[in-house]
Amino acid sequence: MAAVVPSVRITKRFTFKNTLHEWSNRYYFHGGVPSNATNWHALMDALTNIEKTMWDAATTILMATGYEAGSDVPVASKAYSLGGTLSSTGLTTPGECAALLRMATDGRSTKNHPIYCFSYYHGAKRNSTSDHQDELAADQRTAIGVYGAAWVSGITAGGITATRSSPQGHSVTGYLVEEYITHRDFRGTTSV
Repeated sequence: MAAVVPSVRITKRFTFKNTLHEWSNRYYFHGGVPSNATNWHALMDALTNIEKTMWDAATTILMATGYEAGSDVPVASKAYSLGGTLSSTGLTTPGECAALLRMATDGRSTKNHPIYCFSYYHGAKRNSTSDHQDELAADQRTAIGVYGAAWVSGITAGGITATRSSPQGHSVTGYLVEEYITHRDFRGTTSV
């Protein structure tokens, strides 16, 4: 099913298995469509300025790409070279380890289950003072929470106020940054 709202994809890079590896997060949103490339770039700048606070310097934001509703053809893009600014006391985890932002929406499935938006963030930092080996560092958890809160309240830039939604247009109503680090495989990678 095609998305009914516009979206923006933020592409990041870090070193994984001794090579540079890219991954991205795509965010669907309500609030309108930026009217031109300048306005798309203003929205992308606002998003990347918040997102860069979630990682340390080992992660770099490379690109933002904007899409109109129902399309995978980009209508705007902007290159970046933004290193993460988080000064974490946490310990580095393997590349497939990820922090998880879960955002509740006002939508329900056909089986009446709640619909969530999930974002996985690689470059997760482990809490160095915890007895739990998989506890997310508090400073990174806070930074991801700030990003989640911004999406709920709205990010104003480029002539719109963007609030996150599902691809089907369900508005986010809240967020939770999972306490524990989770895992997401990178497609096409092996441990051979």
